[in-house]
Amino acid sequence: MEELLLLVHRIPYPPNKGDKIRSYHLLRFLAARYRVHLGAFVDDPADFAHATQLQAMCASLCLRPLDARRAKLRAFSGLLTGEALSLPYYRDRGFARWVDGVLARGVRRVVVFSSAMAQYVLDRPGLELVTDFCDVDSDKWRQYAQVQRWPQSWVYRREAARLLAFDRRVAAASRAALFVSEPEAALFRQLAPEAAGHTGFFHNGVDTAYFDPATTYENPYPAGGRPLVFTGAMDYRANVDAVDWYARAVLPIVRAAQPDAQFWIVGSRPAAAVQALGALPGVSVTGAVADVR
Repeated sequence: MEELLLLVHRIPYPPNKGDKIRSYHLLRFLAARYRVHLGAFVDDPADFAHATQLQAMCASLCLRPLDARRAKLRAFSGLLTGEALSLPYYRDRGFARWVDGVLARGVRRVVVFSSAMAQYVLDRPGLELVTDFCDVDSDKWRQYAQVQRWPQSWVYRREAARLLAFDRRVAAASRAALFVSEPEAALFRQLAPEAAGHTGFFHNGVDTAYFDPATTYENPYPAGGRPLVFTGAMDYRANVDAVDWYARAVLPIVRAAQPDAQFWIVGSRPAAAVQALGALPGVSVTGAVADVR
C-alpha cells in the first residue's frame, strides 16, 4: 500500500464540528487506500485523549498543541514579514521537523486540509499535492472587513489580500484545488483563473444511518413549545451572526404568529454574544450537548 502525508489544521477527531467531520471522513477515505502519515494541531487539550483512535488508522501520527493566545501573538509577526497572518498562526518548528522526516522517507503524495498547512510542503520538488481549501477563506476575511471598524477592518482587508495571494500559489502547485461546494469553487475560479482547470469540489455528506429520522429519542424539550433548532460550533463568527440575526429579526415575527415557538441554540463554546441571546423571549442556549441527535 502506498504512503501518503495528510496535514490538517485541527485534529480530525472527535468528529463533532464542521471541519473535523469533513477532515475525519477524508482521513477514513484515505486510510482505506494508503498508509497515512497524519499531522495535525490540537487546539483543545481534551482532544489529545483521542490520539489512540487516530493511531489505529494511521501509519504515523504527529499531534502538536496549539495555544490560541500564543498563536495569535505569533500571527502578528506576519505584519513584519508581509505574509498572511494565518501562516505564522499555524507555524511550528516541531511540526516542520516531523514533516521533513516523513518526506525524507520517500513519501511523495500529500493531501493538505486548509491551505495554511501547505506552507510545510510548498516549493518541494517531486510532490503530488492535493489541497482541500474547504472555503474561500480570503473572501471570508473580505466580508469581515466590511462590517468592522478600523483598525480591525484594515487587518481583515490585508488578510484577505495576502491570503488570496498565498492560496493562488498553493492552487498552482496542486494537482487539484478542492472546495466544499460548487459556488465556492466557482468563486475561487474567478479569483484564481490560472487554476480554474483543476479547481473542483466535493460535498459534505450526512451519515444517514447515524442520523436516521426513524430512530426515536427522549424528547429533550419542555412540553408546550414548538422547538426550532440551530446547531453548530457557537464560537464561529458566521454562526454567531446567524443566530443573532434570527433571534432578533426573525423570531419575533415567528412568535407573533406562533406564540409557542422556541428557538434553541445548540452547540459548543457559545460566544458571549450568543449567551446573551438566552435573555430574549423564546430563546434558549444549551452549550455543548452529549448527543446532538
